[in-house]
Amino acid sequence: MMRVLYSLLIITIISSNAYAYKTPEELMDNYLKDFNTQELEKVKRNFSFPLLVVQNGKKTIHDEISTFLNFEKIKKTGWKKSIINSVITILKRDKTAVTQINFSRINKEGVVYLTSEANYILIRENENWYISGIMIDGNTPLGIENN
Repeated sequence: MMRVLYSLLIITIISSNAYAYKTPEELMDNYLKDFNTQELEKVKRNFSFPLLVVQNGKKTIHDEISTFLNFEKIKKTGWKKSIINSVITILKRDKTAVTQINFSRINKEGVVYLTSEANYILIRENENWYISGIMIDGNTPLGIENN
């Protein structure tokens, strides 16, 4: 019985750290990988809520991932996956950071149909980095009211 409990404890510790992001760049790379799965629960683990989104001068606060992203609406734009072209850490402090990502969206034919930039406000909680805010201008569809 103790072995079973010990095994469960070890699995819990390992799984809770499996999605830990120790640097802002690692977080952004993992965020995009999770984004491409189109699974909200995977994407959600990259965020610390509430989330501030500023797009085209309009700000919204989101308390859950489902009000921020709608993959069905994004797919209607022709989206199949996204790729990171570059990540720049603009500012990094002990508990906060700002990164800028240049990314492209690719359609099912493998053609880039949109290239955009976004700035991400990151916070460090329990030694791991999470997205707390996004500033994105232009017409990059997120599947939410802001667009």
